[in-house]
Amino acid sequence: MLDPRRWAVEREIMRQRFPWISPFETANGYIGFFGHLRGPKSGRLYEVLLKIPARLYPEIEPPLYLDPHLGDNWRQDAVNHDPRGRLCYDRPGQSAWNAARSTFANCIMVALDYLAVKGA
Repeated sequence: MLDPRRWAVEREIMRQRFPWISPFETANGYIGFFGHLRGPKSGRLYEVLLKIPARLYPEIEPPLYLDPHLGDNWRQDAVNHDPRGRLCYDRPGQSAWNAARSTFANCIMVALDYLAVKGA
């Protein structure tokens, strides 16, 4: 269950590292971040979304969505049940999700790495 202090820290980390990506909270209990990332090679803009029910965070890593889809690394979304699926990725050079230390910003770093590896 998300502690309000943790959510404040998460928003501040994102504001400092990725100020163009905005936090959100929905009336039905979801939290996350929304914005755009630019492909480092193509310059193309990709919509990025991290979204999870607040009751599940930080115990469960927030699903990551990129639009348009890139590559074939998409799997069934068992958290938000998005029919398009969620991005499935490895964390090369990074440790696995750790509820005590990992943040939404870590997920944005994974997205940036994914865009670079896929030649976006």
